[in-house]
Amino acid sequence: MCPSVKLLKQSKNGVLTFCNKSKLFQLVYNNLCFEFYEWELEVFKSHLNALDFEYWEETLSSTLSLRKIPISIGNKYLVILVSRQEVYELMELLNLEMNTLRFLSYKDIDYRFIEN
Repeated sequence: MCPSVKLLKQSKNGVLTFCNKSKLFQLVYNNLCFEFYEWELEVFKSHLNALDFEYWEETLSSTLSLRKIPISIGNKYLVILVSRQEVYELMELLNLEMNTLRFLSYKDIDYRFIEN
């Protein structure tokens, strides 16, 4: 790792670093890599904080994909679909405060129950 790169936060699927040389934040999450200047990172944080999970999960409930929350990146032609858990993990990586404490519902647990 370059000596000018500092690890800020790490999670199971992602890492947030800052480069003192280029003054860029790098967010690597699963197979996605974003590079932000400080003001771009703040805009991305506010965009994540403004997402309405219930609206998107209800609107896209008929799709086959498990990921139902769209995040538009850059322009209107690139949209990333993520699940609620992935958004929470991104928020944790970016140190966003969660507004309320929420209990899990049965839909939040990805487990296939098989009776013998």
